[in-house]
Amino acid sequence: MTPGEKNALFRDTALARLASPDRLDARLQLPGYPVALLVALATLLAAVVAFTTWLVTR
Repeated sequence: MTPGEKNALFRDTALARLASPDRLDARLQLPGYPVALLVALATLLAAVVAFTTWLVTR
């Protein structure tokens, strides 16, 4: 097998993996974050908005 044939084989295999329905579904899903992290981020965002509003209205 020549190097060109090996490259073509690896390329075809990689493309087949990328195009497989299982992989496609996995890539389209949003990453799952723990609920506690999302709540902490929402709280932080609310605190930043409140602080910014307080600074602007002073």
